[in-house]
Amino acid sequence: MDPTRRKLYSYVAVVALYLLVFGWWLFFFAHQSEFLVRRVSDRGVELSPEVESALRTATDDSMRMFVFEGAFLGLLLLASVFLVVRSLQKELSVHRQQRNFLSAVTHELKSPIASAKLYVESLQLGRAEGEKRERYLRHAHQDLDRLQKMVESLLVTARMTTTGPDVQLRALDLSKEVRDVAAELAHDPQTATAVLEFGGEGALFAQADSTALRTILRNLVSNAVKYAGPAPRVSIDVSRRGKQAVLRVRDWGPGLKGADPRRIFDAFVRGGDENVRTRPGVGLGLFLVSELARAQGGDARALTELEGGGFAVEITLVATTGEPSK
Repeated sequence: MDPTRRKLYSYVAVVALYLLVFGWWLFFFAHQSEFLVRRVSDRGVELSPEVESALRTATDDSMRMFVFEGAFLGLLLLASVFLVVRSLQKELSVHRQQRNFLSAVTHELKSPIASAKLYVESLQLGRAEGEKRERYLRHAHQDLDRLQKMVESLLVTARMTTTGPDVQLRALDLSKEVRDVAAELAHDPQTATAVLEFGGEGALFAQADSTALRTILRNLVSNAVKYAGPAPRVSIDVSRRGKQAVLRVRDWGPGLKGADPRRIFDAFVRGGDENVRTRPGVGLGLFLVSELARAQGGDARALTELEGGGFAVEITLVATTGEPSK
């Protein structure tokens, strides 16, 4: 049995024992006057009606005092039960995420390493010449690039959970940054097959960090392409909403299935749908997106039940005016 679950059962058993003792005390005090009158009568002492009435009044007063004090202690007990159970549930959730993370990381590490090793061994043995050799080298490089990106994500996550994101805010043209990243992704083997659509309203400046913003865009587009289906189509829209600059990345895939939209930005959380489980990744992309957006004074939210289907993530940043600072 899981240690955390065993702790939960043990705590429930202790609380049940406390409730039984509390119930017995409540029963005793409710019948205290009858117990006392019966014991006095059993000893051969005859009580006058006045004495018996005074005795019952005194026991009723003590009963009321016990009820008030016991009710307060009972509320404290229930509050402590709620907090402990909630804490244990969170611990169970963390343990489950850790198991999923270890399983995903193991797969994500083994697959590109084994693939790159196979290509290199084939090259060493002289089994690939000419165009085949170039293809093997290209595939090996892609595997190593995939491995490098995953390790970088893990390192960034570890750094952010200890020291927080390191960002330097300045006025950036959000539209230009999006176009630059889209041009880079067009040559990335993992996103080159996707149809990237850009919609904007010209120059739109926002307070942002260039490196953090590009990391957000790469993660959102890569995530969208990954789950957009066999013919991925991804749109990147930039707009202004009051004092906010809004960046939205959307796909037209099957949408968010088997995952809670409120937890999709937590670390190591992935959807429960089988299509999601079989895709590469360890559940850090949207976590990094959310953390970097907050570090820049913005926010991230998931958009589901969109007209036409699909899934979108919306990033809001603080809009500004004027030319970007040098």
